[in-house]
Amino acid sequence: MRNAKLICLIGDPVEHSISPIIHNEVFRALNLNYVYLAFKVPPENLVDAVKGLRALGVVGFNVTIPHKVSVMRYLDELSPEAEVVGSVNTVVNRGGRLVGYNTDYLGVMNTFKSLGIRLEGMSVTVLGAGGASRAVVYALVLSGVERVFIVNRTLERAISLVSEFSSKFPNICLTPMSLTTESLREAIQKSHIIINTTSVGMYPRTEESLVPSELLRSDLVVMDVVYNPLETKLLRDAKARGAKVIDGVGMLVYQAVASFKLWVGIDPPVDIMFKVAYSSLGS
Repeated sequence: MRNAKLICLIGDPVEHSISPIIHNEVFRALNLNYVYLAFKVPPENLVDAVKGLRALGVVGFNVTIPHKVSVMRYLDELSPEAEVVGSVNTVVNRGGRLVGYNTDYLGVMNTFKSLGIRLEGMSVTVLGAGGASRAVVYALVLSGVERVFIVNRTLERAISLVSEFSSKFPNICLTPMSLTTESLREAIQKSHIIINTTSVGMYPRTEESLVPSELLRSDLVVMDVVYNPLETKLLRDAKARGAKVIDGVGMLVYQAVASFKLWVGIDPPVDIMFKVAYSSLGS
């Protein structure tokens, strides 16, 4: 394609990502002269990468692990949602000004909505306290959950996230917890839903899970934001216990829908995005 407009993904790792496949297939289907590429950017190269993308005049870019929080300081402006969430997964180049957005939270909300799963009044255990966790917690708060347990290896990060969100949303009960079997047992016993927002279980670490299988039960809904593999160890264990499981494809596709519209200005065909995503993952 000559003179194609460039959109990309930056993160580390990015080898697992199917975002380029999804977006490029939609560009072909709609006959749009755009191309989407993935670039591996280690943390020490983030500032140079953002400078380079700005200089190249890209239409925009997605941001994934581990840059969703750290990228914010290199942008010119943040959307109101990104300000509240405290993380960015989508950047739009508006006349040379890089504007950060968060569409991850829409990915979460629309996934539960599409499955007819009610969040209002529920108690939820969220695993992780990074950029994806922030978007998940924001989605849960907007959806009217009653209580959220934020379980993280580094307790200080969970405390910091809770402190930040509690000041903005004082009516929601947010509880930080360290990642121990005892804490997990306490949180999960009091929860209706578990959401893993960490990269644990992602290819190639496919035999890892943060949750001991004996803590899972049949009345739980268990979601994993990881989509490669499609069925993580957490989801396999949960399914074996009779729980309802939700893979990471819904969140991926619905956040991509919102990002696509920010970049291109039109709604993409959601059905094509889902079809390409599942076929790419061997389903």
